[in-house]
Amino acid sequence: MERTPRHHSRPAEAPGPGSSDRAFRWLWLGQLVSNLGTQCSLYGLGLWSFARQGQLIDFAAVAFVVQLSKLVVLPLLGRRLGQWPRRRVLVVANAVGALCTLTLAALLLLWGQTQLLVLLPLLALAAMAEAALVLSVASLIPVLVPEPAALARANGLLASADGLVLSAAPFAGSWLVATMGLHGVLLVDGCSFLIAMACVLGAWTPQLTRAVPVALPSGSPWRLRQVLRGKTMRPVALLGAAMALVYASTEVLFPAWVIAGPGRDRLGWALLVGAAGYLVGLQLWSRWGWRRPAGGLALSLILQSLILMGAGLVVFQHWLAFWYGGLMVFSLALPVALAALQSRWQQLAPPTELPALLAQRYRLEWGARLVAFAGSAALVDGVLRPALAWPHWPQWLIASLGQGPGRPLAVGLGAMGWVLLLAMLSQWRGWVRA
Repeated sequence: MERTPRHHSRPAEAPGPGSSDRAFRWLWLGQLVSNLGTQCSLYGLGLWSFARQGQLIDFAAVAFVVQLSKLVVLPLLGRRLGQWPRRRVLVVANAVGALCTLTLAALLLLWGQTQLLVLLPLLALAAMAEAALVLSVASLIPVLVPEPAALARANGLLASADGLVLSAAPFAGSWLVATMGLHGVLLVDGCSFLIAMACVLGAWTPQLTRAVPVALPSGSPWRLRQVLRGKTMRPVALLGAAMALVYASTEVLFPAWVIAGPGRDRLGWALLVGAAGYLVGLQLWSRWGWRRPAGGLALSLILQSLILMGAGLVVFQHWLAFWYGGLMVFSLALPVALAALQSRWQQLAPPTELPALLAQRYRLEWGARLVAFAGSAALVDGVLRPALAWPHWPQWLIASLGQGPGRPLAVGLGAMGWVLLLAMLSQWRGWVRA
């Protein structure tokens, strides 16, 4: 099969750069607000269930259903998305998400003790709408912003939205549910969808009012088997899946550790520190990182893996300067790593084939997140908690790992650090050669 060139010229009918750039920024803002609101309500609902039952499996069940729903709808989106006008897709998806979230709030307001099982179908439908939003915006970037330097910065903005959500949503959702209650969190989420819809309506450009043509709607070469077999794509795909696995596990384990160990009072400060680190990381990417994405990715993953490993040692839990410093550096590295990954994926196919290729990317990464949400609870409740309670461990080991209700969660974070480091080392040679 003949490969398509990686660098693509600007479409002949494209509007002026100012119009397209403004349209992208409106879409990015809407996606950021929508995704942040969705994830805040996800963590709020998960922590609400965790607080009632005391089992991490209840927390993970919400995230599991959300990820499974995204995976179910991806094949349809990968085949059909390019045939639908994107503006209509974005408006409908935001409307569906808002209605689902407001319905959740109404059910909890009318029946405060509603079982989690009753709420999960609405969460699943909202997750499908979110998948359509993510894939639409990601595949539109090279169409709206084709100039190389602007495209790199746009990738940074898109990935930084994911980084902000990963950094802020666990803490913001926990803090909001503690101060406003679950009903208030869901109301905020519903409003975020309405704001995102307003951003879509404000982002007028001809590319959004018509379908983006798809060259191979039924026989696309971008199938999961080809992605995993290709020497160019396999390292990117596997490293991205490993990053998704570790980040998703951290999303579950870290806020639960803060609540069970250091205490809920740290959540507010953690939110501020994580947001500050994210902003610094975004500036680093826009000024320097996009020029050397491979180096930025390697440095970011090494730092993040070391920080996660340190979380498993009890000494860093009590050294607040190290604790907050590690949190800031971890958050700083998120937009850099995710933007480098996003840029690499967009080099693998022309814009007309991006929906099909990105559908396979998200299939892998969201599948990894699904495994993480289910496996993190099983790891902590089924393995680490009983293992650390075994009375025959050497005293020096117990002294380094610590004891208490939050230590199994912290040790789980340390294990994720090793997973991230080993994944980076195993795939890095193939990434550089590609």
